[in-house]
Formats: sequence, C-alpha cells, structure tokens
Amino acid sequence: YGLVGNNRVSDFAYLTTLNSPLTLAYPFNGTLTSSTLPYTLGNPNLKWETTTQTDAGIDISMFKSRLTLTLDVYKKVTKDLLLNADLPPSSGFSVAYKNVGKVENKGLEITLAGKVLDQTKLTWTSSFNVAFNRNQILSLNEGQQSLLSLINWDNVWRSLPAYIAKVGQPIGQFYGYVWDGLYQTEDFNITPSGVYTLKTNLPSNTTVASSKIQPGHIKYKDLNGDFIINDNDKTIIGNANPDFTGGFSNNFKYGSFDLNVFFQFSYGGEILNANRLVFEGNSGRTLQNHYASVLDRWTPTNTTTEMYVARGDGDKVYSSRVIEDGSYLRLKTLQFGYSLPASTVKKIHINSLRLFVAAQNLITWTNYTGFDPEVSAYNSALTPGFDYSVYPRAKTITVGLNLNF
Repeated sequence: YGLVGNNRVSDFAYLTTLNSPLTLAYPFNGTLTSSTLPYTLGNPNLKWETTTQTDAGIDISMFKSRLTLTLDVYKKVTKDLLLNADLPPSSGFSVAYKNVGKVENKGLEITLAGKVLDQTKLTWTSSFNVAFNRNQILSLNEGQQSLLSLINWDNVWRSLPAYIAKVGQPIGQFYGYVWDGLYQTEDFNITPSGVYTLKTNLPSNTTVASSKIQPGHIKYKDLNGDFIINDNDKTIIGNANPDFTGGFSNNFKYGSFDLNVFFQFSYGGEILNANRLVFEGNSGRTLQNHYASVLDRWTPTNTTTEMYVARGDGDKVYSSRVIEDGSYLRLKTLQFGYSLPASTVKKIHINSLRLFVAAQNLITWTNYTGFDPEVSAYNSALTPGFDYSVYPRAKTITVGLNLNF
C-alpha cells in the first residue's frame, strides 16, 4: 500500500499568463501601441495529483522450481486530477486547470513460467503473462457527469467531440452515431419524373432537407425515435481499452545455438480509424487519392456493399462505421544466435564470442484495416486509440557480435 504524487501535466499552470497580440494594437498619441490582456487563468490553489495503490500478490514455485506462477491484484485510485476544466462563460475564460476528478484502476496480472525441457544439450524455457485492467471515472468537475473531448486533427473535424468520459464508466470511450447501413431504393418514394424522396416513416441522416438524401447515402440509427438524426442520437460507439494484453516468450538452446521467440498480444480494444473519414469519405476534396474500397461503392446493381455513393456521407460526423477491432497478435522479436565453444575462444584469448541476428515486428495478425493496431496518435488518457497518418512500427533486422575479453 502506498501513495505517489504527479504534477507532470502542465508547467506553471498555477500562474495567470498575459498576451500582447499584434491584432489588438491601438493608436496612442500618434504611436501604435501594443495592448496586453489576460490569456490563461491561473490557479494558486493547484496541488499534485495523488494516487493511492493497494497491491496483493503471491508467488508459487512447483516441481523443484520447474514451474512458477505469479499472481498480482491491484487497485489504484487517483484523486485531485489536474484537468483543464470548463469554466462559466461569465468568467471571461473558457478553461482553467483545477484539481478535479477521481479515477479508479483495478486489475489482475498473471505470469506463468517454466522449464519445458531441461536436457543436457537441449533446453526450452517459456514464460506467459496476461494482464486485465479495468478503469472507471469516479468523478469529474464539480457536479459534472460527462466530459466531451475533441481531436485537433483536421479542419473539418476538429470542432466535433470524438470521445466521452462519463462518471461510472471507463475512460476513452468513442462518441458519435451508430452506423445503420445505407439507404436503399425501397426507402424512397419515386415521382413520375424520377425524383427520389425519403419516406416520412424513415429518419433523415442529416440536417439538410430529406429531399437531398438519395439511395446509397449513409444511414444512422434514430435512437430517440423522433425521425431526425441530431446530437440527441449520439451515444457511446466504442471503447479503446483492451479486455486484456500480454506476451508469450520462448527461449531454446541446443548446444552452442540459441533461439528467442517473443509474441505480444492485445484483445478487445477498439480503434477510431480516422484515415477512412478522409480517404474513403468521398468528402469532395479535390486532388486527393482515395482508398481502393471506394471502387465498391453503392450502385443500383451493387446494393449489398457498405461503401456509400460519392458525397453520400451527409454531415461530417463520427460514427461506428470507422470504429474497428484493434485486437492483434504480433511476432515481436525473433533472435537466433551462435556462441563459439569455450575451447575455441580460449585459443584466441577472449572469454566469449556470440554471433546473432535479430528481427523486430516481423508479422502482425489482425483484422484492423489500418497500418498498425498498436496505435494512438494523441497521447492522452481521454483520447486513446485514434489513428490518423500514424507511422507503423518498423520491421527491423539486426546483425550483431557480442565479444567479451
């Protein structure tokens, strides 16, 4: 049991800052004079965040230490969170840092290790670990029940909330509309002149007139049943937190040869693939390539597709259409080595000599359509699992020599 503090959120947040923007200069006695105005509101009552942690564990050794098991359970509660919290507009400021909020993390970690083979020439040791973590928001700003977070990644989307944090629920949940497929021809009344008008018993997917909706356009779920898709129909559409993560390591040795194979895995976490909003969004941007998936867009003879017609996405919104499963299994490390026999290295007056070749990030098995499922473009607990133009982890191959005199 113990307590630990943290202040690495924002430097000098307790101080009020001033700004002298050129756009607010004014003439005084014939001279252009700069003005100074408050820019951010300080808070002299700020203090460190405090995390209280309780941990209980047990180590078990069996079969003359050939098999070991380690179990750890923990609970962490962080209070006085440093949050750039919303302020009443009457204050003259939109946000300021305050000690508000409380978050709980609890989980279980299991490690199982053992000697699978222990012979004279051949040995095989293996280690498997898995971790389960669950977090929950216990409180936010004074009396606040939810907090929406923006992602400043694109001019079109930066004013739209992509995440929601709610009291009693996990951090890092995606927020938006529920994707409900595409409008089909039978959803419309057709005039003799061939004009399609959406039937009155169907919700409109956009704030524009329903007459502008056509077959092949995106359709969202009308959660409150008012036949209009608006902010009242936004809900939690995904969770970036994985159900569990872990690794599986194996070490083999046969004579002078050794081999290490390490797998890494994550299951259950979801990703907002914002690349699809741009590169298969049919957003009308000029001089821009798109994914090949747009070739399978809706047509009167291709109605079973999930790819809507050009410019058929209505208003720019986040939806479950671009929330993807980020589960993966990755061959993280593969290393093969050879150590010269002791009798040989003594002849050249050295203690040991080992040659090896190692590879990193060789293969990843995943259903995620982006480059890398182990991704987060914005490093914040409130906005995890966001993928836009993020470089994947590189595959590397290293050849080396370990020499000890």
